[in-house]
Amino acid sequence: MRSLRRTALLWMTGLITGVGLTGAVIAYALALREANGFMDGQLRQIALNAGPSLRAQDGPGIHDDPEDDFVVQIWDATGMSLHAVPPGVDIPRVNGSGLTTLNALGARWRVFASGDGIRSIQVAQRMEVRQEIAESTALQAAAPILITIPIGWLVVGWAMGRVLADLRRLATEVESLPVESREPIDLARVPVEAAPLVVAMNRLIERLRATLTQQRKFLSDAAHELRTPLTALNLQIVNIANPARSIAPEDIVDLRNGARRAAALVDQLLRLARYDATADIQASIPLDLRTIVLAAVADHVALAESRSVDLGVTSSDTVPLVGDPRDLQILFGNLVDNAVKYTPAGGTVDVAITIGPESGCEVSISDTGPGIDPALLARVFDRFFRAAPAGVEGTGLGLAIGKAIAERHGLKLSITNRTDRSGLRVKVFPRGDSSAAARTVK
Repeated sequence: MRSLRRTALLWMTGLITGVGLTGAVIAYALALREANGFMDGQLRQIALNAGPSLRAQDGPGIHDDPEDDFVVQIWDATGMSLHAVPPGVDIPRVNGSGLTTLNALGARWRVFASGDGIRSIQVAQRMEVRQEIAESTALQAAAPILITIPIGWLVVGWAMGRVLADLRRLATEVESLPVESREPIDLARVPVEAAPLVVAMNRLIERLRATLTQQRKFLSDAAHELRTPLTALNLQIVNIANPARSIAPEDIVDLRNGARRAAALVDQLLRLARYDATADIQASIPLDLRTIVLAAVADHVALAESRSVDLGVTSSDTVPLVGDPRDLQILFGNLVDNAVKYTPAGGTVDVAITIGPESGCEVSISDTGPGIDPALLARVFDRFFRAAPAGVEGTGLGLAIGKAIAERHGLKLSITNRTDRSGLRVKVFPRGDSSAAARTVK
């Protein structure tokens, strides 16, 4: 795989080297020009100050600016002027020796004075000359940078275009992938720095593919499950509509039961679709889980009595919870309904609501039914899976819906076979994570 970092470093190294060399060449040319001008001026000044009567005519290429000239003054021990260049420029004599700055003739001067007791010499220069040299030097130093900046912009833009070409190619490849594609993005030509992103995209594609596969299977299973009750309804309607036979009361009962089963299946399918669409709780309010569970038990007392099943509550602690009461009613209603339906006549279903300092709240529903083959326990939450004995109605969606509701409320739903006797024990308790702790008041 090609490394964007390495490619960018190579391009930027070449760019910086090229810009640096260009700036160095420009700076050298400007500095040489400035040095030649300065040294030419020095030669001129030396020539002009070689003697009191020498004033040579400037040759070609020599810039004559009187303000740039040095003022050279020489006195003897009595103070008589022995030499003054240029004539007529009288800078006040400085006492002592060394460098100093003074104001004279409407300008500031930098003066160097020296003497040996016989003669005194004083050399002065306008400060404006030095300022002009400083400004010129600064401009010449900045010129290479100012010249190379726009060049650098162009080269950087071109270099980054070359560096990012692989990313554009990758984007084009991803955009051209068909929706039904099952192949991951090839990492062979992906830049090293983009590899983690592409790996994450491949994983996302795999999850989406798994989700789509699950949805297709769900739709196929739903169509299959709906076909049976709808076919039965159609046959019952045909029988009722047959003028050759009379309508018996049981025909109406069968038709009503078939319609009820179909409506219940459609309702469960719609509920699962809603849970799949969003993980948010629609109506989250503070409530008492004890009230929800006791209501579910009360709703199934008549069913339990009709099946000669002893349905009761062994303990009922108050459990504050934040959640959707309607969803929780569906959850515990399904669990109690399953326990009653799968328990044979003469059996018992015990419901316990407890809360402890360590484990938090727990709702357990224990029955004395036949239990479930241990090899099938791992599949009880699969959609449309039924491990129920023959003769017990069901769609295979109740536990899948219950698990979805529990997870939305930060709860965990577990089903195990009882160890003390035949039957199942269903437990609902908080998951050991922050979401459960936030929703359940311990």
